[in-house]
Order: sequence, then C-alpha cells, then structure tokens
Amino acid sequence: MKKNNRKSLVILAIGALLLSATFVLRHYFAINDFSDGILKGIGIGLMIYSLILPRNQRCKTSQS
Repeated sequence: MKKNNRKSLVILAIGALLLSATFVLRHYFAINDFSDGILKGIGIGLMIYSLILPRNQRCKTSQS
C-alpha cells in the first residue's frame, strides 16, 4: 500500500470514528447542539479531506 493511500485511509477512519462517537455521546450524555454540530462537522470534513487528498497528491507528482 502506498504511503499516500495509507495516510488517506487513516484520516478517513478518524473522521468516521469521530462522526460515530458524536452519536454515542449524544445518546448517553446531554450535550448541546453547538458541540454536537462541531464534532459532526469536523468528522465529515475529515472524511471529505481524505477523499480529496490522494487526488491532490497525484497532481503534485505529475507536475514535477
């Protein structure tokens, strides 16, 4: 497995875990909407970033 692909998968896994953790936290604890939204937003943002990261790395290597 390439290093870039591995980095992307790690970021995707962290985003998925963060997103799922917010659902668990909300079920067992009373957290406000702001905290819930921030955690979900960061999780989704990491997942989207992990999908875009390999594409950007390919463009940089093809230019040099």
